[in-house]
Amino acid sequence: MTDAGFLELDDGSGARADLREAYRLEDDQVLVFEGSGFKAGDRVRAVVPWPVRFPTMANHTATHLLHKALQEVLGEHVKQAGSAVRPDKLRFDFTHPQALTVDQREQIEQRVNEKVFENLPVRIFETPIDEARKLGAMMLFGEKYGNIVRVVEIDGYSRELCGGTHVRTTAEVGPFAILTEGSVGAGSRRIEAVTSGEAYALLHARTREADELRAELGQARKVAKKPAGESAEKPEILSRDGDGRVVVAEVKAVKGGSLRDLSDQLRQQEKALAVVLGSVDDGRVFIVVNLDPSLEERGLDAVAVVRALAPIIGGGGGGRPGLAEAGGKDPARLREALEAGRDAVVAALP
Repeated sequence: MTDAGFLELDDGSGARADLREAYRLEDDQVLVFEGSGFKAGDRVRAVVPWPVRFPTMANHTATHLLHKALQEVLGEHVKQAGSAVRPDKLRFDFTHPQALTVDQREQIEQRVNEKVFENLPVRIFETPIDEARKLGAMMLFGEKYGNIVRVVEIDGYSRELCGGTHVRTTAEVGPFAILTEGSVGAGSRRIEAVTSGEAYALLHARTREADELRAELGQARKVAKKPAGESAEKPEILSRDGDGRVVVAEVKAVKGGSLRDLSDQLRQQEKALAVVLGSVDDGRVFIVVNLDPSLEERGLDAVAVVRALAPIIGGGGGGRPGLAEAGGKDPARLREALEAGRDAVVAALP
């Protein structure tokens, strides 16, 4: 991935050229810019956007922490086999013969975060390659190095040859979270991970999902605790039309599939052609219109009915011609909406 950035004239004229491509040529590189307003000999300023540069720095330093943590957890045989550092995530390939266990993955993630929290200084210096070897700096197998090399040292933990950009201390990496771990070939594995703001967003989403699952589990446990044979919901029948063909009822704290299932049960028990069933749960109001198939054949549409009722309760509705549901935020008008639903169905009956 090519780094992001641009050149601008140093005279404040506003002339700008954006970086399009970067090509590596042995020990050098060629940068391709696109722009106008420049001429030979102009003094320019190179700019890299901080929202791009900083997370890239954090992810790059994280690869060094990850490399060392992998060796500590899996063994000294682990060597870097490739990497990619982007603003949104990092990728790290390494030598290892089998998949990581859940425990190993957790240990690696924990060790990286421990070093982040220790706020270790990150030092960068140049030294003769022989001196770097004496210091025990990790080097990539097959990489060609000159006589003078650049060393990135995480105080007391990691030392590698590296030409990339890094943060000043490990605390700037922020939280570290592994996304995936898998095979990329015989004897090689790949880890993808996030740091900084991306890691925060991931952890926040996981927390929200866990909260939702916890709430669903709590509701399921409440239902499971009810005595065997006792109905979890007992609707109160509010009215019937003269022939008992339309039943209007209300039930407490039921919604979604449970409310739709209950409308089916009620229609069968009452031998009704239509049921209009309402409920209030956690400050919201729900209404289900359940029609016998014979009414569908006569052209009565439950969706049309709930869409007429939805504005009364401050919401919207939809579903199928035989079974539709409306939801809204005005529980105080539930009875009014139920009566309107009854009237709409009765008026459509032959």
